[in-house]
Amino acid sequence: MKKYLIIFLLFIITFAAIFFAWKLARRNPDFRYGPDRAAVIKQIESLSRFETASFSIDKIIEVSTDYDRLREFFFGDKIILVAHGKVIAGFDLSTLDSSNYSGSGDSIIIKLPAPEILETILDNNATSVFDRERGLFTKGELDLEATARQRAEDEIKQAACDGNILEEANINAKKQLSLLFEAAGFKEVTIITTSANCK
Repeated sequence: MKKYLIIFLLFIITFAAIFFAWKLARRNPDFRYGPDRAAVIKQIESLSRFETASFSIDKIIEVSTDYDRLREFFFGDKIILVAHGKVIAGFDLSTLDSSNYSGSGDSIIIKLPAPEILETILDNNATSVFDRERGLFTKGELDLEATARQRAEDEIKQAACDGNILEEANINAKKQLSLLFEAAGFKEVTIITTSANCK
């Protein structure tokens, strides 16, 4: 009986040593920042964006490790993220040329390029971790929250596409440009829009 007890204790000690060695190997390093250095502006670009639609979207995102049940219990990691973001759609007016305009006198015809998603912004201040579940022997995956935030950005963009943000961009562009050119003295304003699919 004493012999089995000694074997059992040796097994426990060996397991504990391996576990703590593994934990030390996975420990996150501290970071040290160097002195502030001058920034160099490499390129300045003029923006030709015509923003005509903006959707604010809330989305709940769940991301977890893909382990079997036993590994999930010991080393799994799951995060639930409540994300808030904005998707802006409109037009890149830098693609316009003389072929997009026609008319005479007090009438004008403008053909717009296809609308597109100009920007998808995840609001980091309004986005937060609602819940996180970690396995028994893990501090969690280092990149899991970053992965969840990237997934949130992708799904917020997709939600805007599903909500027909590009169609809304076309409708609003027609209204805004019609008002603008009518205010400039044109009596007959025709805005031709192009349908588009989200990319």
